[in-house]
Amino acid sequence: MDQHIHSLLLYAVFGGAASTMMEVFKRENIVLELLRCSLAILQGTWFYQIGFVLYPLNGEEWDLDRHDNIMFITMCFCWHFAVALLIVGICYCSVFWASKWCERRQLGDMEMGLRKSTASDSSSQKALLQESDEE
Repeated sequence: MDQHIHSLLLYAVFGGAASTMMEVFKRENIVLELLRCSLAILQGTWFYQIGFVLYPLNGEEWDLDRHDNIMFITMCFCWHFAVALLIVGICYCSVFWASKWCERRQLGDMEMGLRKSTASDSSSQKALLQESDEE
């Protein structure tokens, strides 16, 4: 069972690495970004689960050879992944709806005034060019 638990962790690790590698080639793809985030959460929660299975707090150790325990651990891994997807989905939806709400109410830029107008951009660019030796 020890090997099985760690092999399930490898699915999360290599899945996260693969989604990150695909993100390099497919920039600005929200599905890959959300998948990477959910797999990172899965890795963290699964590390805790491994700790509780291999070193239980109550002192009763798991029977590492029973097939029922291995099936239960596999089902727990799926639960961890489902909860990670749920957390990422809730965060995504709340940020999406908050940005739409701010846009609808016209509360201004979400970037808190970091954008500058075109007139100030040209003056700041001119000031920077005057101080440098290159154009």
